[in-house]
Amino acid sequence: MVDNLKILLRLYRQYTKMDLLWFLRDTRYCLLQIFSDTICACCTIAGVFLLSEKFGGFGGMNQAEILFMMGFSTLVDGIYMIFFIGNNTGMISRIIGRGQLDHVMIQPVPIWAELLAQGFSPLSGNSMLICGIGLTTYAVSRLPISVTMPWLMLLLIYAVSATALIISFMTLLSCAAFYAPAAAEEIAQVGKDLFTSLKTYPLGTMSHSVRRLFLTVIPVGLAAWFPSVLLLKAGYGEFDRSMLLQACYLPAAAFALSLLTIYVFKKGMKYYAVNGSPRYSGFGHR
Repeated sequence: MVDNLKILLRLYRQYTKMDLLWFLRDTRYCLLQIFSDTICACCTIAGVFLLSEKFGGFGGMNQAEILFMMGFSTLVDGIYMIFFIGNNTGMISRIIGRGQLDHVMIQPVPIWAELLAQGFSPLSGNSMLICGIGLTTYAVSRLPISVTMPWLMLLLIYAVSATALIISFMTLLSCAAFYAPAAAEEIAQVGKDLFTSLKTYPLGTMSHSVRRLFLTVIPVGLAAWFPSVLLLKAGYGEFDRSMLLQACYLPAAAFALSLLTIYVFKKGMKYYAVNGSPRYSGFGHR
């Protein structure tokens, strides 16, 4: 366990240096990407935010609470950007579908460690996280929330769990690329777009059947709305023991989906080991 952690930390240091070298060698292009990511963050939350401005809140949440949910959503996207945006790690169906998984397999480290580390972009991918922290802080300042260390820990746990849920969902879809590499090359992007377009909408006034759908089979509600509601209740002092099961649902769902994804990915790797890939593309492995 200790040796594996040392390997992972060493890989993180390596990819941090590579990200810094990109900034130093091509500063203008790197800054353009950071600026573009910031614009994307603003565009992602603009629709729901403007609706809340027009109607003074909707979906069972007032304007300030919706702003908090937007901040949490951007915070989750920021964690995703920092840890998984590089080398198409967050879009692993591209690596599998283009036959580039061999790039990972030939590295002198475990595959899981390389996949966890090679997307790490602390410099070029930090703009979304900074926006998320700033927006969440601003939203909290407008709400009667009691910010304590346990509340901040709960916020961190939910943000990490939501990120793990999104990555697991996208990787699970990406396993289709083992069996249909050309057709499923971009399927991870479809999964990402699903969360990007739907996770910021409050589900409080939707029917129970629709809400259950978005909290189980299509877990977009777990990426922002559900944890935001629990965090708001905890901050308002409305959290009690009867809500303990709800509080554990997101981390448990993320853990269960991660285990399922690991199992399916291993099955896909066995298929890949026997059949290989019928295509290879050097394009886009960055």
